[in-house]
Amino acid sequence: MSPMSSPELTSTSPIQRYASPMSETSETMDNPPPMVTEATNEGFHPSQQKYNSQQYYSAPEVVGQAPPRYGSPPVGYPGDNFHSDGNPSAGYYDKGQPTQESTAVPTERPSEWRILGMKKRTFYIALFGIILLVLLIAGLAAGLAIGLKKKSSNNQVIQDPFCASQPEYCIGGSLNADYYSNKGAFNGTGIALAGESWNLGQRRIFTLYFQHHTGDIRSMQYGNDHLWVGGDKTNTIATDAKNATAISAVAYVLNNTGWFHLFYIGKDGNMKQVSQNNITNQWEAGELNAMNLKAYDSPMVGLQACWKGNYYGDPDFLNVPGASANSSRTSAVSAINLWYASSATTFEQYSWINGQDTWKKLDAWQGKNGHAGVGCYSWDDRSTSTYTMMVNSGNDTEIWWRDTNTNATSTDEHPINSWKNTASGAIPGVYPATSMGFTTYLYAQMADLTINGYNVMYQSENTYINSTGSFTITDPGGVVRGLAGTHLTCTSYTEFMDEARKIPAWDSLYVFFQTGGDDITAFTRPITGGQWTKAPLNITDA
Repeated sequence: MSPMSSPELTSTSPIQRYASPMSETSETMDNPPPMVTEATNEGFHPSQQKYNSQQYYSAPEVVGQAPPRYGSPPVGYPGDNFHSDGNPSAGYYDKGQPTQESTAVPTERPSEWRILGMKKRTFYIALFGIILLVLLIAGLAAGLAIGLKKKSSNNQVIQDPFCASQPEYCIGGSLNADYYSNKGAFNGTGIALAGESWNLGQRRIFTLYFQHHTGDIRSMQYGNDHLWVGGDKTNTIATDAKNATAISAVAYVLNNTGWFHLFYIGKDGNMKQVSQNNITNQWEAGELNAMNLKAYDSPMVGLQACWKGNYYGDPDFLNVPGASANSSRTSAVSAINLWYASSATTFEQYSWINGQDTWKKLDAWQGKNGHAGVGCYSWDDRSTSTYTMMVNSGNDTEIWWRDTNTNATSTDEHPINSWKNTASGAIPGVYPATSMGFTTYLYAQMADLTINGYNVMYQSENTYINSTGSFTITDPGGVVRGLAGTHLTCTSYTEFMDEARKIPAWDSLYVFFQTGGDDITAFTRPITGGQWTKAPLNITDA
């Protein structure tokens, strides 16, 4: 009998019903219900059914083994080994005995194969989704990179051509036009301070000069009540200043009149001077302007003015009518020394004496860093020597001295009226465009952008730096780093309890520099030591 004529498959056989292999019943039930016939609704016993391939494919879900591999019958099933007469083919045995009917008893349906706790189909769907997500993220990243590259090429940085190759000599908008500040102080502002400790009737401790973000040079005053006033447009001193120009101030009293002189570089590249006294309180152009002295054309240029406090035979002072080699500080008129860079390696020096209508040119300083600032000290009551600090081409600060006492004997070790470098007073490793200032301590910015104060022992050829008392400016959070190339200024002040000025009530160091770009930040501490405190000045935007 052929499989097609099997009684189980005749047209009169009851039609078998089964659930779809994809149905919830077949996937979730471990033991599917037995198949039933329409005629009897009785359970169908597999032990009474003869296997053949057509029966197997008609109802695979009731077979207690793995699902079939569609396209060919499962290997080893009896239905594949029947001859046309219905008998099993030779060679197919159960334990060595031929069989015509299956004696297998249906077993419990094995658990479905799972991967990572998920059914195979669910796992592969999830895996496919993850792959798509990864590809999507990769595509977005590539597109973003291309977009950024296009944006970078379209938004070209606008900067001073000099700064493209030597950014260490630049600051603020000269590095990138986007860095120009639009509030507060100018990014890279010069900062100068004029103290008035000599003026016993002053209403203020000192005046601070700075460049506003609009480009104007303005002033703010710190009063005896420890409050700041000024800084707005009504306190404008000059409107023709070069961007980020260095600013230097000199203040003194002469014949009961207080004088203030301010120096900066103008937009035309020339040196500028404006002066004021406490009689008129009006700022006027100084004698320097008419000389049209051209400063070095670079974003950052060194500049410093200093009160010329020691005369004692100084040949500059001897050129003044009526002066003599025996003149002392008490009998001498006030005067100013001025240094400014005229090239990358040269500083010019000029001298002016109050009452004269012109400045006198002195010997130039060669082999110096024209981008860095200059320091000076010329008011030592115990000495006739004066000091100038400059940065050399190796970014080390040098301290030069000059003794102006012509009554002393000149020697090779201690010449008179000749500038000499104090090798023992060198400060190595300063920032290439550091600013400098001296009052009580010598301040400079280091290569790591910190601001250090040095306790210099000024002793002419024996000048040295005493590590005891030297420091790095900090705040309660730790070491403070200034804006790279920030200008700075400093002073110290003591308030006395008595008219004889012998019993101090309090004292303080004051140091000002930039840390953010549109700020001027003040740092203070007691002169002899203690914790630094800091606070940004409140600079109006208008």
